[in-house]
Amino acid sequence: MKQLIAFLLLLITSCSTLPTNPDWWMEQQINACLPTAIAFKESLNKYGIWSEVVRYSWIDSTTHKARGHAMVAYLYPKGQNQLWTYDSMGSYRTRAFTNSAANVAQYAHRIRGNPEPIFGAEYIK
Repeated sequence: MKQLIAFLLLLITSCSTLPTNPDWWMEQQINACLPTAIAFKESLNKYGIWSEVVRYSWIDSTTHKARGHAMVAYLYPKGQNQLWTYDSMGSYRTRAFTNSAANVAQYAHRIRGNPEPIFGAEYIK
């Protein structure tokens, strides 16, 4: 019985988890979404994981002012077609095609609870 419990604990702890940002302290800074996204993208690239920084804009429905944000889109686990987006709110599974920064941004924006349509999305190279 003890061996079975030890084996189950080993399986649980060896499960694949999402990557985390090594420069997590940046997320606590005001307006640090772009440098945080760049640092996370560079760390994913070290491991051969496809990733791109997505920058986009939208009109805030309460203030009626233009707002902007940046996040990282990445495919994980490596070699699989599972798109995730990462920002200070965490990683979210995003169902969009990687060939369109606008689609990635719109779906990621909605997943995070923002209903406004986005505009001006681009991958920053």
